[in-house]
Amino acid sequence: MGEMIHIPARHAGSVRLSKGDRVSIIDIAGHQGADCFAITPDGTSASSPQETRARLGRLFPKVGQSIYSDAGGPFLTLTSDTSPGPHGLLVPPCDPTMYRLRGAGLAHGSCFDNLHQTLARYGIRLGHTPASICLFQNITLLQTGELRIGLNQSRPGDRVVFRAEAELVFVVSACPNDVFKRPPLQPTDLMLEIER
Repeated sequence: MGEMIHIPARHAGSVRLSKGDRVSIIDIAGHQGADCFAITPDGTSASSPQETRARLGRLFPKVGQSIYSDAGGPFLTLTSDTSPGPHGLLVPPCDPTMYRLRGAGLAHGSCFDNLHQTLARYGIRLGHTPASICLFQNITLLQTGELRIGLNQSRPGDRVVFRAEAELVFVVSACPNDVFKRPPLQPTDLMLEIER
C-alpha cells in the first residue's frame, strides 16, 4: 500500500507527483464527484480538458490514453478505472457565483476555491481557472447537444488511477455540490493513494 491522503467532504487534497508516480482517486462511499487538476510546480502549465478532447476525439480518455496540458504535452495517463463512469471533461469547477445564483449563499464551499486555496500553499497563482477533470461525475452529452447531470454511478471503493508523465502538483476536490445531485446527496470523503 502506498501513501494515503484522506480528503474530507467539501475540501481538497493535493500531492506533488514525480514523473512515473501513480495516483489513485478513490470514492470511499460511492456517488461522490472528484474535480481534479494537474499543474506544473512553477504554475506555467495546467491540465487542459479542451486540449485533451481535441487530441483524443473523445469526451474522456480510455485506459492507456492521456490527459494533456495547455502546452500540448501529456500530463497524466489513465492506467486503470474500476468505476462504471461516466467521467467528463466538459465543465468548469463549481464556483461561488454558481451557488449564489442558485440560492445557496456566498459562504458555500466550491471546487474553484478549493483549487486556488490549495495552490496558494505551493506558492502557485494561476491567471486563470482550468476546467475540471471530472471523475465519477455523471455528466452526459445528449443528441440534442444539451448536457445532462445525473446521479453519480460510482460505487464504494471505486478508483481511477493515473500515471504522472511530468512533475506535477495534483489537486483533488471532493466536490461540495449539493445543488444539482438527483436525488440530493450530501458530499462525502475521497481518498488518494500514491505509489512512487
